Amino acid sequence: MNKKIFDTIVIGSGAGGLSSAAHLAREGLNVLLCEKRNEIGGYLNNFSRIGKSGDKYTFDTGLHYVIGCLEGGRLSASEEAVGQTHRSLKWNMVDPVEINRYVYNDFEYSFPMGFENFKNSLLYKFPDAKETINKSFDIVDDIDQTFQKLMQITQNIETKSLFGKIAALSRLVPIFPKILRYTSKRSKEILSEVSDYRVLKILESFSGECGVGLEEGTSIVLLIAKYFSNGAFYPQGGTKPLINLFCDTILRNGGQVMKKAGVTSIGKEGDFFKVVTQNREFFSKTIISNTDAKVLYSDLLPQEMVPEKVQKKIQNTVPSASNFYTFVGTDLDLSKYMTSGNVTIFDQNFFDNKSSPSSSSSSSKIVLNRHFLTSPTLKDPNGGHSTKGKYSLEILSNNCGFEEWKQWENSKPYQRPIEYMKKKEEIGMKIIKLIERKLLPNLTSHLDFVEFATPLSNLHYVSAPNGSMYGPAQTPNQTFRNFYPIETHIPGLYHCGSSTTFAGVSSCLSSGLDAAKKLLGRHKL
Repeated sequence: MNKKIFDTIVIGSGAGGLSSAAHLAREGLNVLLCEKRNEIGGYLNNFSRIGKSGDKYTFDTGLHYVIGCLEGGRLSASEEAVGQTHRSLKWNMVDPVEINRYVYNDFEYSFPMGFENFKNSLLYKFPDAKETINKSFDIVDDIDQTFQKLMQITQNIETKSLFGKIAALSRLVPIFPKILRYTSKRSKEILSEVSDYRVLKILESFSGECGVGLEEGTSIVLLIAKYFSNGAFYPQGGTKPLINLFCDTILRNGGQVMKKAGVTSIGKEGDFFKVVTQNREFFSKTIISNTDAKVLYSDLLPQEMVPEKVQKKIQNTVPSASNFYTFVGTDLDLSKYMTSGNVTIFDQNFFDNKSSPSSSSSSSKIVLNRHFLTSPTLKDPNGGHSTKGKYSLEILSNNCGFEEWKQWENSKPYQRPIEYMKKKEEIGMKIIKLIERKLLPNLTSHLDFVEFATPLSNLHYVSAPNGSMYGPAQTPNQTFRNFYPIETHIPGLYHCGSSTTFAGVSSCLSSGLDAAKKLLGRHKL
């Protein structure tokens, strides 16, 4: 085997891996980024297909819209990672009037830009629930302010002298009870004083963004309403310009990006980590792993290197929910029925206090009652996602239990048994017909291309345990202080991605940047 030594090796090219590798390369480190697939990007990736007409359609796999693109927003992590070239990336704002439109059998409402605008729109629809709506929004606002104060104090602790650190820590005392409540309680418990099922359902609508509802989910379910009210954005040209921005930064600063280099094991030889791919060995003093925690601690590391408490934690970690995917290329004019905003269709009644749109993180059955629709063509009309007059459409349907597909997990894509293909086709066509009834009339007669995907696709392409979309389930016992640490128990080994933070592009980019900064602060290479 060929051998080569690097300052650091980054495993996995998802959002966290890209931002950490780019930042380290800009800081002068000799970086190697390893990706097992033949495309860089993980869940950032897109793919193209040719329809019956011969026209090409391009679809996204994980990035459908992001937050934090305004000045000083949460995507500042990407600017810090790549420098001024970040400004070359252009963003389209998603329809600010209806960032998300929620359609039930008996009711619908839209989520507009602006937290107060959203609250006022609900007060207009439910004037009899004024007190409850105001209370709920005050709670969400208080959660946000508490975490902002916590972040400011934490940053000050990292930069100040000993006395400065003590002074900063003293500022935690007044808000500590709130921090404890908002990090350890489920959203339903935090909203214990809110009894109006209509208000609870509206707040739970955002659970599709994190794969878990109010009953199980942490306070992040509630915070999504605040974060997205600052606007949602989609990159011009799709996700490729975003991926290329990071790759170009790595390469321009002397780093290397290697595709088809799936890491099979991580070991130690003296002071160096030994990273083994399919046919090569690489050595480095430090590693950043942008993989799921289960992959890192169970599949890549020898168990003698993994502390016993981490092994137990892995055994008890519950993966998040997965989705059933429907990718459609059509000549139906989607602009008549949708905007650049997203549409979520609930196959249930809103005015039913017994039904809930909640996604269950531990469900093993297929209960597809929530369908998220987004069109890259409408979000980015000039981005080349489809030819003129044609549209790319993506439908993500929730609660696609992994156990229903587990029997076929060892088969290969496009070579899976006929039973699997029939089941996937049957479910997919039911979804299309439901969407046809609820939103897009005559869709079935305008299908130029259609393809379906199950949790097995996530398992195969991005090594997501149980095909999970959001890393470990976003529950209190797996988030905040219970996240897997970015600086692991193994000196020189760092971890980033959705096992170490909340799911989502912005959060994962930030985790990669944090991992790079911690590495630089600890090690002189």
